[in-house]
Amino acid sequence: MELHELWIGGKALALFLVYVIVLAIGTYLSVSNSQMDFTPPKELVFSTLQNSIYVGVFVGVILGAESLSSGRDRGTLETLLLTPASRRQIIVGKFLAGFSPWPIALAVTIPYLAVLAHGDPILGPSVLWGVIMGSLLVLGFTGMGMLVSFWSNSNKTSSFISLTLYLIFLLPALLPGPAQKGLVGKFFQRANPLAANDEFMEKILVNNRTLHEFQSWLKGPVVFAVLISVLLFLYAGPRLRLQVGGGGKKPRRAPATLEPVQAPVT
Repeated sequence: MELHELWIGGKALALFLVYVIVLAIGTYLSVSNSQMDFTPPKELVFSTLQNSIYVGVFVGVILGAESLSSGRDRGTLETLLLTPASRRQIIVGKFLAGFSPWPIALAVTIPYLAVLAHGDPILGPSVLWGVIMGSLLVLGFTGMGMLVSFWSNSNKTSSFISLTLYLIFLLPALLPGPAQKGLVGKFFQRANPLAANDEFMEKILVNNRTLHEFQSWLKGPVVFAVLISVLLFLYAGPRLRLQVGGGGKKPRRAPATLEPVQAPVT
């Protein structure tokens, strides 16, 4: 049901179209620039995969931010809470709907990566790590958007806060290397799941470093995804209510009608 509402007449198709357009423009610019400065295929593949993950995470944040607060705005959440499904099942259904564009987007990205690779063996590892790391990040940020939506009555408020949090994670990841030096810079770079993913993927895919050397950079994305999942499914799921943050009373179900009791015939 959630998937049907999201893809048939929902925002998923529009966001997916935006994803394809951004990916196509980014690939075209990468190819054009590579012909001028002779950029190696490895760097082209890495930058395209990096951009696809950024946009995929953005789509997950948007859909997660609208998952619950939009139901409060339209008054449809109460009807959903009256169904036989448990509150945790409702959360899981909305999460899977918000996560669903990512596998399709990744499948669309692979042909672009193949074109940019020009037969370089970087294609296989790029697809593998794109599936693993991209899925972790989309999972975490979609859940983050849903947690914000869980605490928001207004869809506008939820979207604004979620996008602000996304930019807080994204902007430090886009800073040049010299700005991330020192103990403090490296700490925040490792703690930031987007920045840690970029550092890990670049070292593995472009610089041919081993997994053993940079496995510590996996902690940020993994811990972020696990923490968000625990908060979403174990804390927010059972506490889903009409009011913000699980407060207020549960929606009342229609009272059962009682049959009149007839006196026994003597």
